[in-house]
Formats: sequence, C-alpha cells, structure tokens
Amino acid sequence: MLEIVLFILKIAGIILVSVLGILITVACSVLFVPVRYRGDFFVSDLEDCGKKEIGVKLRAAWFLRFVRVHITFEEKFRVRVKVLFFTLMDTAKRKREKPEKKEKRKKKYEAEDGGSEGKVQSTDKSGETVSPENAEPEEAFLGDDVGEENRSGSKGKKTGESLISNILQTIRNFCDKLRKIKEKAEKAEKLWKAEHTVNSRRLLKRQFLYLLKHTKPKSLSGYLRFGFDDPSATGYAMAVYGMLYPVWNPKLSLEPDFEKQVLDSHILIKGKIRVWHFAKAALAIFFSKDVRRVIKEVKEI
Repeated sequence: MLEIVLFILKIAGIILVSVLGILITVACSVLFVPVRYRGDFFVSDLEDCGKKEIGVKLRAAWFLRFVRVHITFEEKFRVRVKVLFFTLMDTAKRKREKPEKKEKRKKKYEAEDGGSEGKVQSTDKSGETVSPENAEPEEAFLGDDVGEENRSGSKGKKTGESLISNILQTIRNFCDKLRKIKEKAEKAEKLWKAEHTVNSRRLLKRQFLYLLKHTKPKSLSGYLRFGFDDPSATGYAMAVYGMLYPVWNPKLSLEPDFEKQVLDSHILIKGKIRVWHFAKAALAIFFSKDVRRVIKEVKEI
C-alpha cells in the first residue's frame, strides 16, 4: 500500500515539475527571446505623372519565425498575423466579406421600403383626412394674441429683475471658477517643483533613454534624395543630419536638391526588441515611491 502511495506521489511530482518547467520556459522565451523587425519605406517621385508612390512594409518575427506579423501599406492597408502555417488574422479577407454583407442588407432594406410605400399608397386612395390643425378656428388664435398683449406689461418688470439676477449669478460663478483654477494652478506649480516630482521626472527620463537605447534600429541603410522650395531649408536639413551622424552613424546616402522640391527615397531599417526591457522599466516605475506619491497628489488636485 505504501509503495502505491509513493508511486502516485512520484507521478504527481513529475507532472508538477514538468508543468513548472514549461511555464518557466514560456516565461523566459517571452521575456528574453527578441522580436526581430524589419521595415521598408519607399517614396517614388513620378515626375511624368506628377504623383508620388508611397509604400511601407513592416515585418516582425518571434521565436525562429514561429509567430510572424506582416503590415503593408501601398495602395491599401493590410495586416497579417501567422503562427507557423496558420493565418490568424488577415484584414484583406475581411474587406472582401464586407461587400457581400452590405448587399444583403441593402436587399432587406429595399424590401422593407417597398412594403411601407404600398401601405402609404393604400391609405391615400381610401380617402382624404383633415388634420386637426386645419379644423381649429381662427378666433382662438386671435384671443390668445390679445391675452398675450395684456400680460406683456405685467411680466416686463419680472423679466428685467430676473435677467439682472441671472447676470449677477453668472458673474459670481465665473469668479468662483477663476478662484478655483488659480488654486489648482498654485498646487500644480508647487507639486511640479517638489523634490519627489523632480526625482520622478529623472526616473522617467532614465527609463525612456534605456528603452530608446535597446529598441532603436540597429541598422539603417538606403538612399534619400530630397529638396525644398527654399534652398536654405535644404541646407538646414543637411546640417541636422550632420549633427546626428556621429550619434547614429547610419549607412544612408543623401542627395540634396537645391533647385526644386523633390522627395525620392528607399530606407531599410532592422532591429530587435526584447520584452524584458519593457518589463524592467515598468517595474522600476511601479515600485518607485516618488512616482506613486506624485500620482496620489495629482488625483487630489
């Protein structure tokens, strides 16, 4: 009997350890396996037609292309999500199905409108009906006009007094609102200059730079031919590119055009993103006492 119990406990332990191992493997895969992305951006300036062709292609893959996401925008916007060989979502298929549903709805509405029109025609043929408004005598309207003229004099003073009181009340309400806005502005300024708010801003800045460092594209290549109507604007753009070049060092060939406005480019970016970096930044912000204190004081304002 004891051997049977030990055997059952052994099997339960093996199953429990296996489940825990699978969960840990999945969690580590989600956190540390990178999502690799690639983006193609191209703009073709067609001088003959006077038009521009714009296209965007984004691809993301995770876990040896186990999960793939394709986003394209050329003439139409399309999103596809695939797991292995199975397509979980494709916006192009949905757009094909929508016209069929619209046609069915139109047919239903047309059938209902046809029935309602038939009913209206049958009531018209049965006979003419006289509306109650036409049956009312004109004397009633004349009596009402005379009564209104007699009451207008007595109501004039009351309306004037009520109008003045309403104006004064609106002025008081406006002053109260201004006073409340001033108090809130003073509290917000005090909160902005507080030490815990300054520490929170520094923390957010550090986490933003951390995420930017680990999520920015690792490579940027292609060509860019551009020009503005004003040649000085083109020169300023080249100056900005010259300042950013040592920081990023992209493999991007630029061809400025100082004579006409033009934009013709094909840019390719590649990079990877790990969920761990976002989780780390979120945990640092969540467990920060200064951030929680700032949120609490903002709600009280």
